[in-house]
Amino acid sequence: MITFPKWMQTAIVGVVLVCWSAAVTNADEPEHVASVYRPLTYSSDETAQALFPELATELNPAASSEPGDLDEITASPVALSGSPIGYQPQNLHPDHEALPAGLLYRSYAAGPNESRFSTVYLYDFSSKKWDWDSTLGGRVGLYRRNRPVRLPVDVWQIDMEGSTKTRLNPHQQEDLESADYRFGLLWTGRRDNLSLKFGYFHVSSHVGDEYMVRHPTFERINFVRESLIWGASAQLNDNVRTYGEFAYAFHTSGGADKWQFQFGSEFAATPKFGRTGAPFLAANMQLREETDYQAGTNIIAAWQWKGRETGHAFRLGAEYFNGPTNQFEFFRRYQNQLGLGAWFDY
Repeated sequence: MITFPKWMQTAIVGVVLVCWSAAVTNADEPEHVASVYRPLTYSSDETAQALFPELATELNPAASSEPGDLDEITASPVALSGSPIGYQPQNLHPDHEALPAGLLYRSYAAGPNESRFSTVYLYDFSSKKWDWDSTLGGRVGLYRRNRPVRLPVDVWQIDMEGSTKTRLNPHQQEDLESADYRFGLLWTGRRDNLSLKFGYFHVSSHVGDEYMVRHPTFERINFVRESLIWGASAQLNDNVRTYGEFAYAFHTSGGADKWQFQFGSEFAATPKFGRTGAPFLAANMQLREETDYQAGTNIIAAWQWKGRETGHAFRLGAEYFNGPTNQFEFFRRYQNQLGLGAWFDY
């Protein structure tokens, strides 16, 4: 029987109590707040006017009784021009935005190598030991182009991502076993309910000093992958999203190979009240050439909260992983893990 450490049990109970208290405090939140959690998108200003008549004056300045006030209008919390919920341009007129709020192509919730803030405490049934995996990083927008003329998208954006994914050994005074470093630049675009991405990312893996001391005969590898990546994501309805991507590495070392594939789906229930959160379920499958395309399956069942203005997401829940390890310094190892964790996505 698996027993979780006492500190972990205490932390879970504490977080649950805090979340319950917040839910009770905000139980009288107006029901319309829940609508901002739905990934509502549309391809044109005409569609926006049909869905939200109160925006007709903002989207069509000629209909305004006081022309010339366009620069002083601020957008409603509903995203415009196909942007995700949470994006609130401060001015409807400019087509260029530096450091925009929100992302057009959201990170995969069950993607084990996405740049985010997360920590997961996992029991590995294969090795009969605990692992503590944490990711420190994120992805942010650098530039957004609204209503582009020469591209068949409603809006596009340049993103930058970076993160460090570490593994600690709770059985050895939480010694660092390995760390994977990731950096990337992405072009992302959105049209209606379809999001696209293309870009570059770098991954390199390193073994911890404490692990080398405990295993002096271990032969370190210099696992490096420099890749180009293509992806597509479709919001099938208010609650369901599916996606797929592939990456080709133009430079590799340390056992890494060229091809990598990833696909999955996510379900996010609509909360009844703005701040109480809602159930969330995500599944991801990854296939890598260096492991002979053995499937790495990751499943997350959690409770999710989404930021009303930012679109940020925070989740608490359980994670199950089965397949070749995602710590690339040990990429030949096979793991069967189950644990609890917390995830924060931009």
